[in-house]
Amino acid sequence: MADSVVAFLLEHLSQLLQRETNLLCGVEDQITSLRNELQIINIYLKTSSGNNNNNKEMEQLILSQIRDIAHVAEDVIDTFIANVAVYKRKNLLKRMLHSVGHAKLLHDVAEKIDKIKNTLKEINENKIKYYQDSSDQTREDGMKMQSLHILRSNVEVKDVVGFVHESEVVINRLIGEGSLHLNVVSIIGMGGLGKTTLARKIYNSDKVKKHFNCLAWVYVSNECRTKEILLGLLKHLMPNHEYEGRRNNNTKKGKKKHKELAQDLSSLSEGEMKETIRKCLELKKYLLVLDDLWNRQDWDAVKDAFPDGNKGSRVLITSRLKEIASHTSRDPPYYLQFLSEQKSWELFSKKVCRGEDYPCGLESLGKQMVKSCGGLPLSIVVLAGLLANKIKSHREWSKVVGHVNWYLTQNETQVKDVILKLSFDNLPSRLKPCFLYLGIFPEDHEICVRQLLQLWVAEGFIQETGSGSRDLEDVAEDYLYELIDRSLIQVAGVSDSGGVETCRIHDLLRDLCILESKEDKIFQVCNDNNILIPTKPRRLSIHSTMSHYVTSSTIDHSCVRSLFFSDPNCYISYKEWIWLTKAFKLVRVLNLEGNCCLKIPSNLGNFIHLRYLRINSQYTRFVPDSISNLQNLEILDFGPSIMVISISFPNGISKLKHLRHVYTYGPIMLRGHNSKSDGEVMWNLQTISRIVLNKQTTHHIKKGSFPKLKKLGLLISSNFKGDVPKMLLSLKQLSHLNKLQIIFKVKNWQHKQWDITCNPEEVLQILKHLRQLSILEIINSFNLTTRVIMFPPNITKLKLTCISCLNSDAVNAIGNLTKLQILILFGAKWFSKPWTSDKLFDLNCVEDRFPSLQVFEMRSLPIQNWKLANGSMTQLQTLNIWKCDMLDSLPSELWSLTTLRKIFVQEPSNAMTAFLQNLEVKNGPDLIVE
Repeated sequence: MADSVVAFLLEHLSQLLQRETNLLCGVEDQITSLRNELQIINIYLKTSSGNNNNNKEMEQLILSQIRDIAHVAEDVIDTFIANVAVYKRKNLLKRMLHSVGHAKLLHDVAEKIDKIKNTLKEINENKIKYYQDSSDQTREDGMKMQSLHILRSNVEVKDVVGFVHESEVVINRLIGEGSLHLNVVSIIGMGGLGKTTLARKIYNSDKVKKHFNCLAWVYVSNECRTKEILLGLLKHLMPNHEYEGRRNNNTKKGKKKHKELAQDLSSLSEGEMKETIRKCLELKKYLLVLDDLWNRQDWDAVKDAFPDGNKGSRVLITSRLKEIASHTSRDPPYYLQFLSEQKSWELFSKKVCRGEDYPCGLESLGKQMVKSCGGLPLSIVVLAGLLANKIKSHREWSKVVGHVNWYLTQNETQVKDVILKLSFDNLPSRLKPCFLYLGIFPEDHEICVRQLLQLWVAEGFIQETGSGSRDLEDVAEDYLYELIDRSLIQVAGVSDSGGVETCRIHDLLRDLCILESKEDKIFQVCNDNNILIPTKPRRLSIHSTMSHYVTSSTIDHSCVRSLFFSDPNCYISYKEWIWLTKAFKLVRVLNLEGNCCLKIPSNLGNFIHLRYLRINSQYTRFVPDSISNLQNLEILDFGPSIMVISISFPNGISKLKHLRHVYTYGPIMLRGHNSKSDGEVMWNLQTISRIVLNKQTTHHIKKGSFPKLKKLGLLISSNFKGDVPKMLLSLKQLSHLNKLQIIFKVKNWQHKQWDITCNPEEVLQILKHLRQLSILEIINSFNLTTRVIMFPPNITKLKLTCISCLNSDAVNAIGNLTKLQILILFGAKWFSKPWTSDKLFDLNCVEDRFPSLQVFEMRSLPIQNWKLANGSMTQLQTLNIWKCDMLDSLPSELWSLTTLRKIFVQEPSNAMTAFLQNLEVKNGPDLIVE
């Protein structure tokens, strides 16, 4: 991981030389020279990383030396900049009084940088002596990999239960009615899920053996070469044709011939091997299993050895990588899922008891431990093997309960090597820190993808593309999907548009991430059990209360660059804020979960290096002026935008040139005069989750202060005395704006009265001119949809909330949006129930409307009848109906929509429940009722 440390420091130095020339005055030459030296080291790291298998211990030693010296350089420079920033903020008289101290500061940092450069030169000049050829070590590594494969097979195959349904599905894909041409079927899943086990069950089944007259199995692995794969296939194929027929009763003679045959096969060239395989297979209906395929190149290198005799032959592939499946076949892969609780318990019991009766009184403890394994067969088998060798007593098993993952990770041969070594070592270097970073989050935590991607960027993990034109968060999203495709990250939640909204990591993998990160000083997770352990992590994730940690910890935090507090009930007192600002002066990422932050301290601006600030607090109402000192700030996150109670921000926030995203619990209200910020342009700002429409906001928008803004939420209330429609028209100049949220402030919920001075119809009439918009959300719509309305013509997603009525004109207006793909309609159940007849309305969708709609969601709407004409919603794929308890049935035309895949109905009325129970539809969409 030293390469990522050096790469980040290089990027950091380059940014400093561009942005902070006034702070680096006097040491620019030394920093430029240090950067040049690091560039040489970085090239060496990229070319040597992972290529030297001869002396791993020496390689790790030199890498750790490079990492440590890079950290020292980072500390020296960051400390210097923080001190200079304080000096620069002093008035002229105080600067003169401290001029001697400043001169000494310059001298000291220059001296320290020279010492760092000398150390780097020594490493660079002498590194060659650390890499002596060692054939013995190479052979030892090869033997270790071979034993690892044997162990992996034993762990995955032995004592496996279940897979009845799974094997039936895959077998049907192999032998069911389909093309007679050669086809590839893939089983995809994370390490330890039992892909090999399932493939073996299929391979050995009577159905498969009767269907195919030739079967062969080869284990591929990450270390395999083309010739080894071909040789493995030949050893399965050739005995059936040549060796078996030549066996005789002389065992020694038979063994000798077998050995000679193996030697003969090994001497063949790749081309000759392929030709031999083709001859063995060309007249047969065969099944070949390529177990644990890791890269596309291996498939491309061997696929032409498999003839297509138009007999229905198949190739079965197991892999952890989704990209393998999409590369080898057009058919979707079979994704192997985690075991259910019942199957997990069955597997555990079979292994731990070994056919004996289950010990009395241990079942509850056993089930508790099995649950900790999260349905991963590998961890269940290893845990069962551990307990099988212990005395089956309540006392012994109680020692393991609550520490299951710790016990598993101690057996590094079985778990660390099988799951992490193969998966982690095979990752490109750019993905390794991103994957390990997941260990920072609490166990079983659903991780918000947006926050994760932004954290990766803030941490410096994301490398710019060649052109440098792509947004770094888009690149980060690519990294995320790569890790998902490699089965290292699980998808937890999906957005309306189908993107991944939340994710998680398996507990066992998380623990291994923590161990790996601790070794490389990437981060450390601190809980109540290890607060007093002296460490110097670069990133610190604290899983205890802040008050407990502050009063207990005695370690030096000056090296910490990222700080996470994960206590959901966190309360940050004034004294704790003082501790934070003093102990973590050099922090770049500050993530404070919790709900109690009554006041943000006035010295917030002392975090001069801060790039990412998250304070999840609904009670914050005032942000101090000093926030404008955070010149490196990129992400400001005060929690999800839920409330309409504003939070006061200084107008000087426009000085933050690198700020990209601003999220606040309530809408921002800018304070102060505009004259101070005239001419300030925030070129990087892309998101303002919510902001109050007032004079300051209008001024910034009209002056072009946010030219790259993509997402904007506007709260419209009676406090704004200006011309709202005219102001909204100025949004046309935001050429990058593609998502707009309009919030109408409410004066009286019971009578559905807005607290606004403008006519909502005028607002909608203006919005139709915003042709650049693709996503529009209107909160507190009330009866707006009963009036003459127009929407932006190019929107693909429309969300209307708090709807009290919806007439045919509104439905037609929405249905005429030819590009609309997602429609979400929310009612206002909390203030409208119980429904009365005068509050109910019908939903009439006439022919040729909603031509591109794919997702339709309606929640808490007072709909009585839904009519859907033929030719309407012809592209609909997903229908979600939530708590529409006056809707008694669904239109019959739904079942004729060939694109419809899923219907989800939550809390239906009794009549709707009866309707769905009596529904008989063949080959229809999946129907889920809760």
